[in-house]
Amino acid sequence: MTGLPDLEGWAVFARVAESGSFAAAARSLGLSAPTVSKIMARLEHRLGTTLFQRSARHLSLTAEGAECLERARRILSEGEGLETELREGVAAPRGMIRLAVPMTFGREVLGPVLPGFLERYPEITLEMDLDDGVVDLLGGRFEAAIRITSGLLRPAVSGQAFLLCRSVTRLVCSERFRRDLPDVAVPEDLAGRPGLLYANAAVPDFLRLKHADGRQASVRLKGRVSANSGDMLLPAIRAGLGIALLPDFMLKPDLREGRVVEVLPGWTGNDLSVWFIVPGCGVTRARMSARLRVLLAYLERVLGEIVSQDYSAGQEKTR
Repeated sequence: MTGLPDLEGWAVFARVAESGSFAAAARSLGLSAPTVSKIMARLEHRLGTTLFQRSARHLSLTAEGAECLERARRILSEGEGLETELREGVAAPRGMIRLAVPMTFGREVLGPVLPGFLERYPEITLEMDLDDGVVDLLGGRFEAAIRITSGLLRPAVSGQAFLLCRSVTRLVCSERFRRDLPDVAVPEDLAGRPGLLYANAAVPDFLRLKHADGRQASVRLKGRVSANSGDMLLPAIRAGLGIALLPDFMLKPDLREGRVVEVLPGWTGNDLSVWFIVPGCGVTRARMSARLRVLLAYLERVLGEIVSQDYSAGQEKTR
């Protein structure tokens, strides 16, 4: 015998045995009596034996049918239980979400807002993997990921991408380092200056900048320190070792407290887009699990209020 077992046939067999007739089983299953009869005939043909003794007024199990009944009942019960659990999961989101997140964004942005999500959905648990590198979502068995791209470029992944928010990158250094920069008025004046470089950028030491008035410029720094995590660069910036181009969401506390300053106010680097990625083909919001759907909705609302608001404020400030 090849192919999958006839699970539908076994489930119908169990319901017929419990109901005592094809007609009663058909009513409980929402099927017609002829359909139930055909399903049973198909199963018996597959097995090469009969499971019921039939007469005009009476239906009883054969010896083979009696031998199979308990396991058939388990098949029916397991299927009903599985569907019930899934329906309840849709009604009340629950379960584990394994989420891949860029390191600094996870620590600085997601970390502070996720407690509110977990309080709202107590049946959901989170397992976050913080890594600035490219992660194999399917191979790593991640249900979702946060990805950050330049501009509005969609992430090059197999799956569906939902835009969460936008941010901006700023050119910063320490106040002491800025005082030691003579006559710096435009980006070209920074050529060859010590740079603290984000190693995951396409060309870490080559910076493309734009001004709020529409001007564009590019400059190449002299690499002093490079790292694949922006967090590793912040101490070097504060210590006055050079200039860095980093996301607004990472710099906000240091800018507020005066530990770093903008090198050329009005000039910014690439805009950034933050995406929620669900791996797999044909994924839509409606077809996500309930737990992913509520996480996406929560992040769209909260990050739109926090990060994109900072982005908009920053754009206004430089005009």
